Amino acid sequence: MNFNNFINELRSMGFSEEIINEIKESLADLYIASRIPYGFVRKHTYISYTEKDIERTKYWTYSEMTEKILSQYEFTDSSSKYTIYSEDINWFFIALTEKGLPIAKEAFAYHLQNNLSFVNELTEKYKHILPILSLGASYDNLINRYYFWYNYKTKIIDFHHEDVIKAKIGWTPELPLKQRTIHTGKELWEKLKDEYIKEKFDIVSLTFQSIASTKVVTDIINEFFDQLYRKRLVLLMPDFNTRRVSDEERWLLTEELLNIFKERMKEKISETRLEKIKAIVKDYITILLLYLEGQGLTKGQISSTINVIVNENKDLNLSHYELEDKFYKMVNEVSSITGCISKFNEAGGPESKPFIVFNYNDLDKVIKNYIEDLSSKAISSFIS
Repeated sequence: MNFNNFINELRSMGFSEEIINEIKESLADLYIASRIPYGFVRKHTYISYTEKDIERTKYWTYSEMTEKILSQYEFTDSSSKYTIYSEDINWFFIALTEKGLPIAKEAFAYHLQNNLSFVNELTEKYKHILPILSLGASYDNLINRYYFWYNYKTKIIDFHHEDVIKAKIGWTPELPLKQRTIHTGKELWEKLKDEYIKEKFDIVSLTFQSIASTKVVTDIINEFFDQLYRKRLVLLMPDFNTRRVSDEERWLLTEELLNIFKERMKEKISETRLEKIKAIVKDYITILLLYLEGQGLTKGQISSTINVIVNENKDLNLSHYELEDKFYKMVNEVSSITGCISKFNEAGGPESKPFIVFNYNDLDKVIKNYIEDLSSKAISSFIS
């Protein structure tokens, strides 16, 4: 069955155009989000609960009739398989099934095609953030969807990619003070590190993901995505994992929409813009190295990190010496201006620290300020 056949079946069964349009929209939504929280129950309110006790969310606003049709066609699944049992609240999700995926994909494709002129006009208006839109999307492996944060976080690097770089340079966690009865942190690390080592450390994506997390860029991205949201081309959904649903929200978008951004960027790309992107990436690497030393990396490990970045991003033609020199200068700049760290440890060997941290909180603020400044610089350079 394809999308048109499905719609024709609904018409033949006497469903109104209002219901049919709602079904089209709900399928497109499900394609964007993969699964959507439709309700929740607060555990302290009810010991046991019925359907009447479930509070509905703002994320799923469709009628019971639409839910029944999608469920009976086996396009959706709202079983306990997708329920998240957190400490205080049980969250209930409606999820797209394997059978429903191709139908929902078609529904979204029609919707996107009908709004393509709007998308093209909007991306032209916001062409100064096209590199960020094209290169800065994060990916959620749980739902297999791309996203940008709605709430700014100013993150230098996420935990996953921090573990990836640590695995590649041979870092191992310290032994716990007390031996665990099941697995130590080191044993768990040994199970994961081989997978981390296989993963490419894509420094361009990490650069723009970090930039996209800053306040200055998040404000612009929210303004951009809000206009797409009004056309139901992206969705604003809560962040969640298998254990909890967060108060923080993020914009979910499809690969089809992301590809449009990438195509528009290719049309706008020039040698000058490529050089600007490369300069921003090099500045980010320097900030990243400053952050990683704050996490305990030695001079030798910092050098190994630079080697990984250079070797796994050969298309950028990065220079190990230049990156090392930029890091050295940044350390001395931070030391001179803020006093939260010492000057660079030139006399130390590979096992030595590059510098001594006097105040970790101040160093954290400095690093975040550097990323915010880099974000402003990126926006300005792409406008010109």
